[in-house]
Amino acid sequence: MSSIKDKNLLLLGILCNQDAHGYQLNQILKLPTRAIHIGKANAYKLLAKLEGKGFVSHIEEREGNRPPRLVYSITALGKEEFERLLKERLAEFQPIEYPDGVSLNFIELLTPQEALSLLIQRLERLAIRCKALTGFSDEIYASHPGIDFLARQAELESEFLNKLVEKYQQKTKDDNHA
Repeated sequence: MSSIKDKNLLLLGILCNQDAHGYQLNQILKLPTRAIHIGKANAYKLLAKLEGKGFVSHIEEREGNRPPRLVYSITALGKEEFERLLKERLAEFQPIEYPDGVSLNFIELLTPQEALSLLIQRLERLAIRCKALTGFSDEIYASHPGIDFLARQAELESEFLNKLVEKYQQKTKDDNHA
């Protein structure tokens, strides 16, 4: 599970690249290439806290007849905090929590047919994730190693699950012939 520091790092990193109003931030945070997820309400709470610490500021902007919106930008102090968080996080190693590993450890408690059906459903969902993480240019992968990491992780999981599906297909066949 991601920490508040990770979420702050993400928000400050986005604002290092561009000023953004709430809707823009929300769209960026919903991209499948994000390594962590921050909901809209949580993002606003975090932005308020970052602003309270002097890391972020906002201005109110109005376009035509639209309601006013807040445009957030990173401050000089925020850039320092971003750099500190980035360096700290980049040097750290934190094992990836993988809650799905729990279900995989108990898969033998299901019938082979049930396990096979569920694994196929999972592979279908994973295929959607893989598709969202692939198709970028080599330049994008080179400049965004986090996206490359997520894509490779999804591919590895897909390979693993395909082998598990083959195993349960064989078990199902063996059960049908028994």
